[in-house]
Amino acid sequence: MSDKNIEMMKKIIEAKKNKSSQQGALRPEKNIGGSRKAIKSGKTGGLFDK
Repeated sequence: MSDKNIEMMKKIIEAKKNKSSQQGALRPEKNIGGSRKAIKSGKTGGLFDK
């Protein structure tokens, strides 16, 4: 590859890094100890329980 192509690639990579660092992390907030749905403990009838 020529030096010109390598320099262009480096510029593109740096631009992408700068853009992603300015954007910030878009992650949901962690809910430690939040409410959960109840766990069903009883087994119900299946195919042969009629």
